Amino acid sequence: MKYQTATGTIDEIEILQNAILRVTVDNFSQRKSRETLIDEHKKLDNLCDSKKYVVHNINKQENLTLNIQLRISISNLQVDNVPTERFLLCRVISRFVKIYALLALVEDPEGNVERLALYNWTKIPKQGQSNTKSIDQSFLPIGTILVINNISYKFATGNITIIRSDNPDDVILIDHNNKLFDDDKVVKWSTNEKKVEIKNADYFRRLGNDYFTSNNYITAINNYSNGIKLEPKNVTLFTNRAEAYLRLYQFYNALKDTKIALMYDPNNLKAAYRKGKALCGLNRYKEATNILQNLYQRMKGNTSIKQITKHAEMLSYENENGKYDYLRIIDEFHERSKIKKDIKGNDVWIYEAGPRLDHANFLNENIKIDLIEGKGRGWIAKCDIPEHTLLMVSKALIVVFTNEVLGTIISKTSNDETSQIHVHPCAEELATRIAQKIFAEPYYCPEVYRLYDGLNLSTNERIEIITNNIVSFTIIANALKHNVFGLVYSEFLKTTLTGVGLWTLPSYFNHACIDENVNQFFLGDLLFLRTNRPISKGEELIINYKDASFCYEERSSYLKSINIDCQCRICKLERSESQEIKLRMTQLLKTYDESIKPKLLKSHNVDLSLIKELEYVITELRSLRKEHSDLGFNTIELISTLAYTYRESGNNKKALSILKEAYDLYKTTHLKEIHNIILDIIIISLDLELIEEAKKWFDMILKIVVEPIMGKLEDDKPKWRKEALHLAGKILPEIISIAEILEIV
Repeated sequence: MKYQTATGTIDEIEILQNAILRVTVDNFSQRKSRETLIDEHKKLDNLCDSKKYVVHNINKQENLTLNIQLRISISNLQVDNVPTERFLLCRVISRFVKIYALLALVEDPEGNVERLALYNWTKIPKQGQSNTKSIDQSFLPIGTILVINNISYKFATGNITIIRSDNPDDVILIDHNNKLFDDDKVVKWSTNEKKVEIKNADYFRRLGNDYFTSNNYITAINNYSNGIKLEPKNVTLFTNRAEAYLRLYQFYNALKDTKIALMYDPNNLKAAYRKGKALCGLNRYKEATNILQNLYQRMKGNTSIKQITKHAEMLSYENENGKYDYLRIIDEFHERSKIKKDIKGNDVWIYEAGPRLDHANFLNENIKIDLIEGKGRGWIAKCDIPEHTLLMVSKALIVVFTNEVLGTIISKTSNDETSQIHVHPCAEELATRIAQKIFAEPYYCPEVYRLYDGLNLSTNERIEIITNNIVSFTIIANALKHNVFGLVYSEFLKTTLTGVGLWTLPSYFNHACIDENVNQFFLGDLLFLRTNRPISKGEELIINYKDASFCYEERSSYLKSINIDCQCRICKLERSESQEIKLRMTQLLKTYDESIKPKLLKSHNVDLSLIKELEYVITELRSLRKEHSDLGFNTIELISTLAYTYRESGNNKKALSILKEAYDLYKTTHLKEIHNIILDIIIISLDLELIEEAKKWFDMILKIVVEPIMGKLEDDKPKWRKEALHLAGKILPEIISIAEILEIV
């Protein structure tokens, strides 16, 4: 399947190829040794496409003559610089594998080695077509000498380089008896004279350690693995490989290696230490704590073990009790969001992982996933749940921040507009990373493939895919289409950081445009979810994917694209409204935008006739929804403008009255504009010297800011305001200025 992006068309298999390369190839830019490249390429065998294809005919020329002066060596290739009228002479040193392209390793006569990617050599056979073959040892076998014209040298993904050829006619097979190779007079293969070096497990351990020190963890893993093949009970190699897996966040693989190491050496301290770290990464906090506490008793005074034991205890406490130090987490988020310039002038995180925070998941035992009539699966309450109760804290399976990748918007190529996939500019990178994670650790396959994806797969088909750990980009792309969360931090968190991610358990919350009963709050890659009102036993728990501040057309188009037929109050109302009412609303809002608003906001002298005209427009808009007065969201901006205008004219009392009326009307819909209305009420109350009134509204906005994060604040607790102010000051610094004026600080 192909997906249309902002910059062209991409193929799902190309995404998978990038994911496979990232799993098997270290993403560092310097040229690699022959041995390293061979080790990386061997790992592709288990991930390649073994289906049969129609393969392009091989271009053989027995008596080809070449101007050897036009030959270019691999060492002279430059990325994105096509060597015109030059050719590459090379020979194949590994078998070809089929992913998206045909991939193999080639060497030039000087012994330089690089990946070769041949595109457009295969096509899917038509039904009943007989001339199909799999890519095996017989296709351009090891030792085949090739001349390749019109080559390009590219980054396949990240810093992974390939020699690329897009036209099969540019690839010519040369016979070994060609006079170019007579007695090695014209072309001499330097590797023919190299002696075979006998290598033992310790050689691979030392080589792996060197790569590990250089942060080349995949290559380090390859070398440790080579050593393990020679000495399958070498505990040091297993513990070293486990640490390399930990650096790649492959906690499941790390856990397997530590278990093997401890099986052979139960008292190995490094293995126990790394097992504890792996268990933390797998959210098995209690097990991790027990192992690390035991280890600390054996190694008292070791500060590293003491530190990670304390951290594991914190994670276990968070996971069991749902208690988080929000002040600390917000500080961590801001600190870890800092960027710096690298040597090339690019923005990079100061901390390697950026704002990905190391805190525990939490799930309230009083909620469960169940079937919801007309909706599929969703979260429901198992008992009555109070307002502002923490329901869940979830760490993203994968998150991509916008500044990490120059992404493209993925949409499914189709004439049917309803089937288009409109996600986020980072969607391509997110899909690649999820595929990469499943390739590296199939352990995560069920977590992704059991999400709703809109595909009509039977239960048996899905079970087979999960059981066989098949990496399906079709499932991944459609799961993202229906379940991706855009990382939009609360408007209170003063940050321009955005991104997109997959949070699996939160994906089971269903949607309503208004009247949602669960509030979402992002901090780094953590998603906190709390009730925003009391919940009754058996009630569905609802979040908001796109709220009613967006017009109906925009909301319905988005919801339709992810197969949601929203039945909330505002959607039902807007579907039922006559064309005449919709047209009248459009005319009134156009009058405000084009004739009233520009004049009111630009003029220093308030025109009373404009005020009257604005009041008329507001009254008319309200009359069109007089039976649903709390759903007149299209008047909120107009009301704020009206209050501002009265304040500018010196009539603060009228402005205050207008804002209070707006608050009473819309407070239950939880629109973000309510925050701004309250702040305006406080400012005008101060202008009128209504200090106690301002304090009452200040306490209200203080709770609105912090209760979705830290939970219900109890007025009878003397310290509640101090704690809330401390937190609110980190989220909305302006609130401290108001507190100082009110002498609350």
